[in-house]
Parts: sequence; C-alpha cells; structure tokens
Amino acid sequence: MKKSIIRFVVVLALLASARVVAQTKTNKAHVQWGQDLTDKEDGKFDRVIGDIDNSSYLLIQRKDNWFVQRMDGVKMAWQKPIDTEMDKHDLNVHTLLLMQEELLVFTSIYDKKENENRLFVSTYARADLSPRKRFERVAVIPADKSSNIGQFSISASPDRSKVLVQVFPPRQKDGDEKSHISIFDAGMGQPLWSKDFSLPYSDMEFKAESQRVDNDGSVIVLGVKYAAKQEKRDLKRANKSTYEYHLLVYTGDSPAPQDNPITVSDKFLQDMTLSMGKDGDIICAGLYGNKNSFNVGGAFFLRLDRASKQVTHSSFKDFSDDFVTMYMSEKQAEKVKKKADKKGEELEMPEYTLHDIIRREDGGAVLLAEQYYMRITTYTYSTGNGGTTTQTLYLYYYNDVLVINIDPQGNIEWATKVPKYQATSNDGGMYSSFAVDVKGSNIYLVFNDTGENLFLKPGDKVKPLSLKGKDALVVLATIDKDGNTSREALFSPERRDVILRPKDCVELKDDNMFIYASRKKDYRYGLIMFK
Repeated sequence: MKKSIIRFVVVLALLASARVVAQTKTNKAHVQWGQDLTDKEDGKFDRVIGDIDNSSYLLIQRKDNWFVQRMDGVKMAWQKPIDTEMDKHDLNVHTLLLMQEELLVFTSIYDKKENENRLFVSTYARADLSPRKRFERVAVIPADKSSNIGQFSISASPDRSKVLVQVFPPRQKDGDEKSHISIFDAGMGQPLWSKDFSLPYSDMEFKAESQRVDNDGSVIVLGVKYAAKQEKRDLKRANKSTYEYHLLVYTGDSPAPQDNPITVSDKFLQDMTLSMGKDGDIICAGLYGNKNSFNVGGAFFLRLDRASKQVTHSSFKDFSDDFVTMYMSEKQAEKVKKKADKKGEELEMPEYTLHDIIRREDGGAVLLAEQYYMRITTYTYSTGNGGTTTQTLYLYYYNDVLVINIDPQGNIEWATKVPKYQATSNDGGMYSSFAVDVKGSNIYLVFNDTGENLFLKPGDKVKPLSLKGKDALVVLATIDKDGNTSREALFSPERRDVILRPKDCVELKDDNMFIYASRKKDYRYGLIMFK
C-alpha cells in the first residue's frame, strides 16, 4: 500500500515537473524587458499613438498633464509635454497622428456660452517634439444642446501624406446623414479640398461601416445598402440577401460620391474590411453565411482596382463541419449538428468581428477575425433598511480567433482556428483579445490565457482566462505556412504575474513586437523578438 502511494506521488511529481519544463519558455521568440515603472513616478500609460521605423510613440498621463514618449526598443528616447490648455481652459485630447515629419495633436472643447463644439490642431516636429503651431482652429460645429454636439472623425492616409477631417453635425430625426469633408496635407495648412456631402441614400437605407483616405486625397466609405420594403420581401422569398456592400468614393472635383456596389451572388456577406496599402490594389476580405447574415459559413477575399474600384479577382472558402466543430467535445459537436439538422440548415459558426488585413511582403495577405460580444446584466438587491440597490455588470467576451491565409495570387489557401476563452467584467476587455505579428511564413498570436489550455487538442474543453494566480499565462500561438498551430508559454514560470494589454502591442518594422505589460503595481515595456 505504501509503495503504491509512493509511486503515485512520484508520478504526480514527474507530471508536474514535465508541465513546468514544457512551460519554461518558447524557443521561437526572445523577450527583452525594460525597467520597472510606476504610474506615480513615470506617468500612467494611456495608449500607443503609432510607430515609425522601429520607434514607438506613446501617450502618457501624469496628474492632469499629457506627455508624448518615444521608445527606441525598450529604451526611452524622450518624454515631452503636449499643450492642452488654451486661455485657461483644458481641452480634450481627441486624436494624435504620426505623419511623415510631424506629430499632429487634435484637441476639442465644447463652448457652453457659444454652444459650439470646436476642434483645434497643434503641430510638433516628430523628431524631437519641438512645437511648430499651436491651437489652430480646424472646424466648428454649432450645437443645439450639450447632449447633442456632433462629432469629428480624423484619420491619415497610408503614406502619411494626407489628413481627413470629417465633421458630423448634431443628430436630427428623420434626416439624411450629412457631413463636411476636408482633406489636408501633412502640415495641416489650407485644405487641399473641402466640401459638404450627403449620403446618396437615407439613414434607413444605408449604414456606413468604415472609411479611409487614400494617398491621392480621395475618401472611401465602405457601407451596407439595404433593399426597400417590397424588394426586401421579394429577396427574402427567393432566399437571397436583402442588402449589399457599397464603396462610396468622394473626391474634390465631384459634387456627389462615386457609388460602387460590391455584389457577390448567393452569399450573405456578414462583415467586410478593406486595406489600402501605400501602393497596389485595394483588397477587401471578410466572412459570409450561406443561409443568413448572423452565422459564419466561410471566408472571402476580393481585389479591387485602385482607380476604378471594380472587383478584379475573388476567392471563397466554405468552412467544413469539422472546422466548425473544431475544439468542441464530441457531445457539443453532436448537439450543434442535431440543432442544424432540425432547422434544415448548414452547420455554421456564430458571428465574428474582423480585424485589419495584414499584407505579406510576397503580395499575400492574412485576415483575422475574433468572436467578440458583450452582455449587460443588471442586479437588484435588497438592503438592510428595506430599500433596494441596483448594480450593472458589463461582461466582455473575446473568444476564438479565425486566421485566413491568402496567397499572392489572391486565393484563400487555408483557414484555421485558434481557441481561447476570455471573459472579464467591468474592465472594457483591457487584458483580452490578442496581438499579431507576421514574420516570414509564420503567423504569431500573443494573448493572456490559463496554463490549463497550453496543451489543447481538438475535442478538449477550453478553460476560461486566468489573470491572477499560478494559472495565469501569456501564450504564444504559432501558425505555420500550412495552417498548423502550436501553443507555447511565452514567458518562463517566474514571469507568470506579468499580464499583457494585447490591444497596445505593436508590430514594428523589423518584425519585432513592442509590448506593454503590468506586473502587480508596476508596469514595463518589452520587445518580443521572433526567430
């Protein structure tokens, strides 16, 4: 009996030892760490503004003051203040843009006395943050009341040579969506062109989903056009999509946008994103359903001529039943198959959220999508004195990642699924989601997880994210050129108390990844160097 117990203890020890050895550290990447920092002494990290070459630019807050900090790797090159006080009024930091030679700081303020929402820009030299221009007025929105003051949308072209400032007036009931578009050069001098525009469709017919400014100063809006009532009924009877995607192209020499429908027969396009590189064609990619727009049945890729905006190449890939049920237990897989059979539908996955398209150096591309959703739950409790109190819980879910690889010819080579289960509450999903880096033929995903998921195989149950304790782990998932996935611990066991903010990790020009990580009351910057 004693010998059996001793053997059992030895086996457990060996298994635990094997698990620790397996988790020591991946050999596919090396992490270089900067020094320990604190909010009080070094400022509170707010966001990554962007990166140029191998330098990262960060926004830092210290008390009521804002600073821009340039990091060369994990070494701070400088940290310098930006001005957000004008005539003794504190302005809101709206948008920061890294241009070719300048850093543009857009600030805004709502003037209660004049009932105006005002936008300003201050210009700094990117190299050393020396000031060039201070609080030049860019746009003003006359507002009806403080709860409806309109909004500004600001973005830069892929080559950092143009700036789009779009002004949306206060919301109006039953009115067409109107806006004012101004295109500036990188120095924010006089607008290159500026016009008022209305969408060619009513708010009930068209929903704008994203917009980009191209290097030539044209503005591209990607949106969904819905069919009118009678047409919608006819399409439904024919089991066809009741909507289609459109590209609206605004230019300075046309009074109305160029309207380019993106039609794909027999597919319910669920979501679409577009990429406009410094040169080359526009590429669009996304997911579709075979029966409706709420479930995912496959992926698509489209190439559009940059001048005409017409589709020149398309590729589609249906997801097999085995792909849909990957990482489900046999019981779960059988349940979803029976449910689909009962409804007479094909087996499909729930809705996903698209991330940006990553362009490969060989002309190919990578599309990533994540299963994201949020739930709001309200609880009412009885208090000791006979009253009640109400608490609202915001739940954020960031689950499986789809990775779709497109070859240089524009054809979908393969799709794979990286399982994860990240559920947090009242934190905005700050530590959820993933960071991505593409180097050579490998695709690397980095995310917070639990050590219990490190050795997942199809059919295993995915355990929920752990942010504290001995089970917390930062995982490196590697997808090779054939779509095969492997998972390893990115840090050694003694670094388990380091938690990343994946949304603030940035792929640099040399394929390294700049990361921000918190550790107890400290934080630090790091550099992941992939091999």
